[in-house]
Amino acid sequence: MNRLRLILVLAVLCLSCAAQTPIEVQPVKKLTPTGSLGTCGYVPLANEKALFDKLAEKERSTGSFMEPYDIHSKNGEFVSWFGVVRGITRVPSTDSWDLLLEQKYFDGMTDCHIMLVSKSGSGDFVVRLNAKDVPVPALSLIRVYGTVTGRENALPLIQAEFVRVWPWMTFTFTDLSADDKSNSRWKKDCKLCEKGRLYVPYPEEKYYRLTLGDPANYDVFLKP
Repeated sequence: MNRLRLILVLAVLCLSCAAQTPIEVQPVKKLTPTGSLGTCGYVPLANEKALFDKLAEKERSTGSFMEPYDIHSKNGEFVSWFGVVRGITRVPSTDSWDLLLEQKYFDGMTDCHIMLVSKSGSGDFVVRLNAKDVPVPALSLIRVYGTVTGRENALPLIQAEFVRVWPWMTFTFTDLSADDKSNSRWKKDCKLCEKGRLYVPYPEEKYYRLTLGDPANYDVFLKP
């Protein structure tokens, strides 16, 4: 009886101490115009590199103006997608969280001084991660590594192995992209889209409000 009780206690402890998903947040630094702009290949962080190297070659570029990318055809594959955080929901009675993401195309190249992704994308997806809390601001940009394990509310679901976060003032958007299949629910917040040109190499807070909306409208309870 005592042995059975010990087994049950150990089982509960194992469930409660599930591995935490590594989350690294890009520091916000003052951007100073230099008079010239450069283009660089993506550079993974030290803790990110092993997962980056694990990606199949076809999964390192996830959409460009010459090559479309479909997030809805990747079930069972190890992928790495960029997306803007539209909602964060805690999975009841767990230390797991679901992040609702608006996928953004990425052709493998970025500005040397700031992260650059397309304003367009292939639609929404969900990221599940293990954490006691989530230091991920609404409307920030993230890159997630993990396997597409199925669907959640009809959206692709990634079980996260690593998450890198870019807060406002650390990323910007390019106008070049494949066909935009983004959710119309988010498109209405892009006031700059009506003017045509989105690329701003040295963005300020107003830029994000005009392209993504007000963070107050994207709280921790927002769902698909």
